[in-house]
Amino acid sequence: MEYTKDFKERDELLNQLVERGLEVPDPQAALQFLTRVGYFLSGAYRYVLRELLPPEQINPKLRQFRSDRYVVGASFGHVVQLEAFDFKLARVCLEGLLDFEVRVRAAIAHTLAARDISAHTRVDCLDERMCSRPAKNGTKFEAWMKTCDDAITAAAEDEDFIAHHLLKYPEQPVPIWALTEALSFGKLPFLFELMKTEDAREVARSFGFEHPRPFGAVLRMMVDLRNTCAHGSRLFNRAFKRSLSLRVHETKGDLLDHVVGEDFTTSPKPQQRVYIYAAVLAFMLRSHTAGTNWRMTFKTQAKKLDITLHAPDGMLLVSRERNMGFPAGWEQLELWGSS
Repeated sequence: MEYTKDFKERDELLNQLVERGLEVPDPQAALQFLTRVGYFLSGAYRYVLRELLPPEQINPKLRQFRSDRYVVGASFGHVVQLEAFDFKLARVCLEGLLDFEVRVRAAIAHTLAARDISAHTRVDCLDERMCSRPAKNGTKFEAWMKTCDDAITAAAEDEDFIAHHLLKYPEQPVPIWALTEALSFGKLPFLFELMKTEDAREVARSFGFEHPRPFGAVLRMMVDLRNTCAHGSRLFNRAFKRSLSLRVHETKGDLLDHVVGEDFTTSPKPQQRVYIYAAVLAFMLRSHTAGTNWRMTFKTQAKKLDITLHAPDGMLLVSRERNMGFPAGWEQLELWGSS
């Protein structure tokens, strides 16, 4: 296969950006940035600085909305500033997600263990209807048991608590509290989906959700957010693949009422932006009995986005409201308060 794009050295790529209208006041610093981040990833932050195509040239099928030219005043410094902000925001989100993951593991393990130490291996301790549903190879329960076996086999190589159990109690299933520690975060939603409704509801309510269905959907979204943060992908201007649609009365109190519907922000695809994901994470952590101040850390970092660059229509080109799904006046909402 012959590619239509040629390889270019970093200095060539930088010269190309200058030719397209991007100001580069410090070429050496710009080259160092491209060496660290890469030209391709830097494009995620340069994209919003490019001019919009005339309506007749836009091609939604090919996702072509912007020209190669940069708006007047756009600088490589803006790219560096955006990436630094985004990197720190991802670290903050990861901190909250790690805390949430630990709490979810504990809640699921405790709830199932109260029913049976090996509840995760017994259909009668789970939702029998859900367990019998077809999966790719067999039933959902059979697929789940393979997930358990794979997790235990992998953990036995470097986790003494798993190896100890397998050696001392070879005929007994690994207890649920040990299994949840061996499972990856991404596998927890599958176990939650198989739990009896009353057990799933107990877990959901410990994080402020009245019903297990929306909480199960949120679990998968938190996995998506965690993977994005952990792999160094951008949060800024990202539309996640899963849309988070909440209804009134699905959560305890009214802290999340402001994100019900789609008109709470000027960002396109508001239910797929980082704000609603972070808002739900903040809500769940502060709803948990252990409490948290994570929301204040997130609020502090989010407020640091400060780039004054205007689009031809006079609107700010880069903002939390335009690119990240934040509602106007978000920092004054009770959700983000200190009490």
